[in-house]
Amino acid sequence: MNSSGFFSLLGLAVAKGRYFVILFWMLAALGAFFYLPPLDDRITGNLSDLVPEPDNFVSGPAANPAPNGTPNGAPETPPAGEPSGESGEAGGESGESPPESEENGSSSEEAPSVPSVSSGDPEASLSGVVEAPAMLVFSNPDGFGAAGVAEIQNRLSRLDGPDGPYRLVRAVPVGVEGSGLADAEEQTTLPVLLFFEPGISHTGVGTGTEEARSLAGEGDGSIRVEATGIAPAQNDSADAIRDSLPMVTAATFAVIFLILAVTYRSPITPLIPLASIGLAVFLTLRLLAYFAEMLGAQIPSQVEPVIVVLLFGVGTDYSLFVLSRTRQALAMGAGRIEAARSGVARAGAVVFSSAAVLIAAFMVLVGADLEIYRALGPGLGLALCVVTLVTLTLTPALLAVFGRLAFGGLRFSGEARRRAGFVERRPGAIVGVLVAVLLAASLGVFGLRIGFDQIQALPDDAPSSRGYEALSEGFPSGILAPVNVIVSGEDLNASNLERLKNEMWTSGGYAAVIGPDDSSLVPGVEFLAPDGAAARFVLVFYGDPYSPESLDQIQTLREDLPAMLDRAGLEGAEASAGGQSVLAAEARSVSESDLTRLAPLVFAVAFVILSLLLRTPVAPIYLLAATALGFAATLGAATVFFEYVLGHQGVVYYVPFALFLLLVALGSDYNIFIMAAIREEARKRPLREAVTAALAGTGRTINAAGLALASSFALLALIPLQDFRQIGLTVAAGVLLDAFVIRTLLVPSLALLAGRAGFWPAKVRR
Repeated sequence: MNSSGFFSLLGLAVAKGRYFVILFWMLAALGAFFYLPPLDDRITGNLSDLVPEPDNFVSGPAANPAPNGTPNGAPETPPAGEPSGESGEAGGESGESPPESEENGSSSEEAPSVPSVSSGDPEASLSGVVEAPAMLVFSNPDGFGAAGVAEIQNRLSRLDGPDGPYRLVRAVPVGVEGSGLADAEEQTTLPVLLFFEPGISHTGVGTGTEEARSLAGEGDGSIRVEATGIAPAQNDSADAIRDSLPMVTAATFAVIFLILAVTYRSPITPLIPLASIGLAVFLTLRLLAYFAEMLGAQIPSQVEPVIVVLLFGVGTDYSLFVLSRTRQALAMGAGRIEAARSGVARAGAVVFSSAAVLIAAFMVLVGADLEIYRALGPGLGLALCVVTLVTLTLTPALLAVFGRLAFGGLRFSGEARRRAGFVERRPGAIVGVLVAVLLAASLGVFGLRIGFDQIQALPDDAPSSRGYEALSEGFPSGILAPVNVIVSGEDLNASNLERLKNEMWTSGGYAAVIGPDDSSLVPGVEFLAPDGAAARFVLVFYGDPYSPESLDQIQTLREDLPAMLDRAGLEGAEASAGGQSVLAAEARSVSESDLTRLAPLVFAVAFVILSLLLRTPVAPIYLLAATALGFAATLGAATVFFEYVLGHQGVVYYVPFALFLLLVALGSDYNIFIMAAIREEARKRPLREAVTAALAGTGRTINAAGLALASSFALLALIPLQDFRQIGLTVAAGVLLDAFVIRTLLVPSLALLAGRAGFWPAKVRR
């Protein structure tokens, strides 16, 4: 990694043509603003867009062969495809026009829709799932009583007709014995499932649900009405991300400004990397939207915040590498043009090499099965390409303009030298103590529980969260996302179906197992095909259908269904399971499979690139081993903190994979930076002195870079969603551990213990 060659020529060209470089990037930003689409149009939070359907999965809405099976007080089912209001339009005055998002590209994100009229095929009548995209929750702590039931019936009648909610087709009260509402008098909570027209988006469901809640909320104040459900929760989640992202961006900008201003004792220094990073963020999001539009792809809503904070963190790291080398040249008396050239020449290879490892690791995700990873990989790869190009051109161009004005009176403190001396004197003790502590922290992984909590992750004041809380107070909250089981076969007689129902009951954990003999609990939905060739069962959990326990139970159910059929005397029958909770269980399973399958490939890619860059196959072994140990310790500590300190139900399914990928990839930055410095110092002094000098010279930069990167991810916690708090705080903790402990204490100690063998086949001085 010498300072001559391509990067020296690049630095010279950028420094001399600094004004042309700045003008070029200004024109690129203007072009992107006017000609490239914003990312908002391609965002999706729909679970079915992110998870591949598992084998024997029941998808789509259930068909309904009995249009006259509408409950008392609920709208009747219109012919398939006809809106509930006036033909082809939203329901009258309460829904004059479709939401804008249904016209601007997100219409592919369809919500579960109304059970449609049967086409005459007996099995088609039982295809799909009984799962409403939204629901109203009526509640009264004192019980409804006869007057309350009459009041609810009156309110539900308002949802019918041309003035009803936007594209609503049917409202179905559930969970009461019999087909009417009279049995609800003793209840304190009553959910009403809301079914909408086929093809409606989640945004449209949100509009219709809010209109339904508003209409049903008018009346006696003793009866409270809230709304919740799958689609409203996903809308609330998307709203939380959209509303919080500007604040996260501004806070990240401010924190990085403060870190760099303190590090370099200058208010001008931070503006240079932040200008480059701001440009990289803007261009990346516009390019990502452009490619997504070209490919007809949807971008998971979780991707944008991760890309933004990654660009701020990594962009700061890369800028710090260039800034430190430029400042060293200025301190040695170089002019601003020569100093900018030297900054690119001496840091360019490190930045490029670090980006190569990151991009290669991210592109491995193209082979993932989970859509969020397949989208995240190219998105992060694109982000790294943009920020690398901007850092190696715009940053030195600005430094060539400002020169010494960009820096304050930085002096390296004696702390870095004292730490370097401590590592030189006690490498064995440092390795022994740190490995023992990290292994102890890793033990927390054995308590790891993986969940997929879509409702509990929301802030308490989110409308769907309030609705879910009201539902849970007096009704099994599993009705939010029940498991649907469709059994098909010849001669499904009543006794065998009853035995199968008992098999499901005895597996435990269900508040209700609704089959053909008690289909009146869900009026208007067929549970047995007319020819007896298919039967439906709806399984409702007691608690949160997305909790780790519920997802475990779903996995067990899917595995045990064939044996259950045999024990029930249905040896020739087949069973399929479906529903959003089944998709959530599949997301968790696929994520675990992706981590197990792709982790070795990520390590292999990192090993090959590090071996080529460091010109030795030895050092990458202990470098990646230290990274793996840091990952395990971070995940173990995070498990204990989130589950046992904060009381979270579990860790969100994608946190372990994202943590692994980011720590392996981001850790390579510091690996390359410090090992390049050691190699450079080893050319002119013995290895022990080289390690000490490299650590003294790079430790402060690595610490500042790690602090900036960790702060960027920690600020994801400002998004009021549990999964962002988990991923932000976990990655931040991992980066701090990496920057302040592993790269500046453990890795230099390992390099000293490995000695000259760590640089084989190259030869270094003793």
